Amino acid sequence: MDVWQLIERDHENIGGLIREIPYALNDPRAVGSREQMLADLMDELDLHATGLGASLYGPLSREGRTRTLIEDLNRGHAEFRRQLQQLARRRKTASAGWLDTFEDVTFLVDQHLHRHVHELIPAAQMLLAPEEVAAATRAFVRAKTSALQSRRRGTVAGGMSSEFALIATLAGVAAGLGYLVWNGGRFGQSRSGRMAEAGERVPQQAVRSMPR
Repeated sequence: MDVWQLIERDHENIGGLIREIPYALNDPRAVGSREQMLADLMDELDLHATGLGASLYGPLSREGRTRTLIEDLNRGHAEFRRQLQQLARRRKTASAGWLDTFEDVTFLVDQHLHRHVHELIPAAQMLLAPEEVAAATRAFVRAKTSALQSRRRGTVAGGMSSEFALIATLAGVAAGLGYLVWNGGRFGQSRSGRMAEAGERVPQQAVRSMPR
């Protein structure tokens, strides 16, 4: 997997949680409750931001053409994160007001992910050479793996099965990248061919529609 596919997978996971939360149980003690799933959503968004910050945001923030975009994306993340934290502190998750606020906040999330697909990724594909894309992929994997392992050490055993699976997946991606770098053949492609291939795949990401 390359960094474009890793971003796409994160978007799918985030979109899935957003779609499921309105239908989740309202009992905070229940497995799969709204409170728990909202916390999971916030964790997914934070991990995604960690991966992007370590991989694409650094190189693009040093480019005059994309510096403002990165600043906007960082502000956008901080704003919807603040609103999600406020929502998490509200106790009446069964109320219509809670769901209305959730929909408003996750609309901001949708807009943010839309900008990833239609602004961030195309800009990165234009600016980064194949070896830089490979380095960004490794940085994305390392940053998320480190964040997950740190969280695992601070979490009660038994509550992290899905994250164990993600760590294993990321480790597999890292191992595959090591082989590709050693083999050398993957990075012999021309920049234009690489951009065309990634451009056909990533922009097909669909933004979810909220249940009404």
